Amino acid sequence: MTRTNKLAALFIVLVMLFTLGCGGSSPAAGDKGKKKDLKVGLTAAPPHIDMHRTTATLTQQVGWHIFEYLVTLDEKYNVVPSLAEKIEVSPDGKTFTFPLRKGIKFHNGKELTADDVVASLLRWRKYSTIGRAVVAPATITAKDKNTVVITLPKPSSALLPALAYPSQGAVIMPKEIIAEAGEGNVKKYIGTGPFEFVEWKQNQFIHVKKYAGYKSAPGPSSGLSGKKEALVDNIYFYLVPDPATRVAGIQSGEYDTVEQVPTDSYEILKKDPNLDVRVNRPSSYVAMVFNTKSGLFADVKKRQAVNAALNSETVLKAIAGSPQFYELNHGLVFKEQIWYVDSGKEKYNQNNPELGKKLLAESGYKGEPVTIITSRDYDYMYKSAVVLKDTLEKIGMPVKLEVYDWPTVLSKRGNDKLWNIFVTGFLITVEPSQTLYLDSRFKWAGWYNNPKMDALLDEMRESPNLDQAKKVFEKVQSLYWEEVPTIKFGNVHQVFATRKNVKGAKFFCDKQFWNTSVE
Repeated sequence: MTRTNKLAALFIVLVMLFTLGCGGSSPAAGDKGKKKDLKVGLTAAPPHIDMHRTTATLTQQVGWHIFEYLVTLDEKYNVVPSLAEKIEVSPDGKTFTFPLRKGIKFHNGKELTADDVVASLLRWRKYSTIGRAVVAPATITAKDKNTVVITLPKPSSALLPALAYPSQGAVIMPKEIIAEAGEGNVKKYIGTGPFEFVEWKQNQFIHVKKYAGYKSAPGPSSGLSGKKEALVDNIYFYLVPDPATRVAGIQSGEYDTVEQVPTDSYEILKKDPNLDVRVNRPSSYVAMVFNTKSGLFADVKKRQAVNAALNSETVLKAIAGSPQFYELNHGLVFKEQIWYVDSGKEKYNQNNPELGKKLLAESGYKGEPVTIITSRDYDYMYKSAVVLKDTLEKIGMPVKLEVYDWPTVLSKRGNDKLWNIFVTGFLITVEPSQTLYLDSRFKWAGWYNNPKMDALLDEMRESPNLDQAKKVFEKVQSLYWEEVPTIKFGNVHQVFATRKNVKGAKFFCDKQFWNTSVE
């Protein structure tokens, strides 16, 4: 096997996982309207739809209908071309060449060129947590009008997965839009995807419409790759933070599909002959995030005290109710993934408040209050925060529970002076070095910084084969559970409901509505 083929094979092996479900004026949501309109009930408003600038899942859920990637993931998590026609890797594994598909036009009518791709990737690298770590040493150039070249100082198995990773994705925009944005968010949402942005009516809906000039990638639909077709004229993403309202709306037909269905509504909705109700196992995992940069939990012993006291199953029961909707598991990847390792298990779900009190005393804790920021926009976040408050108070830590809408939480968590803990969910990663809170160079909220962890992550990325990389990952996961920059509670299985006259909606990393029709 040639060096090129070996590297290509390694890239494929490293990202192969199991196939899982890995989210103008509008007519009134309850109107019958046209059969060509799809009405989606989201849990909250995204902060914006500039995918380079945030890891917010809601931005991804809307944004990937508008924007596309140079490369993407098929249903087996292989990295495959998207706007690229093919992927070429040099024999030494340092140079990646991407000829572009011809005739692709942005929503403003401008033809896609290599200059747009270079501008997009340079901007993404600047703001993306993953891009800063993985692509920082690379040079990104346009060889000609239709060819992009990325050159690394040494081979890396992490480059292609980073370019394909959906969250805070390396989506492609016109270079003019990027120049206009300067250091801020893009002011116009213009991509090459099957839908184009129309309007955002604050606190009501985001409207995208079918892009008549769309040119799909070849091949059958698979994961995020292959054929994409806008089978509806309009998608309205309604912003519906109240879970009961989403449930009532899907039952009445006010919405065609809704996410984050409360698990206590599952049995009722399952009996409705008009609904298709699915449990995606596993969908994500839930964790509490410590502010390790400043304040109380910059001290690792205080973090260890909380971890010792915590009963993870109590949190998961509060979130999901029945065990059919959650799984106690300590792994930073899912059991079904080829990356799964068992290290660190002894530190998980200790449920030992007395040990927590002992460690807290040893840390020199003086009774300072703990600030937890959370949101009712995501039911699981608020319920987790309530259980955490009780857990901390039982070991002698008074808690200030501050409740905001989700965009405010996103804003506040960027300031290390405003909080000590927040709770969030994490979707599947293509390979574990993409985990947002581990690598200090990602500069993700929480700001964990350990040179030993960074070195292990680099060693894992540069490993020549999967077996060796997994041995390094065992050390990564052990160090994580020793230092607990976050505490994983466990895996949760999300419930989604769709009316049966909606055909083709699927869940891969999150929900997509290309190739989806309403009968």
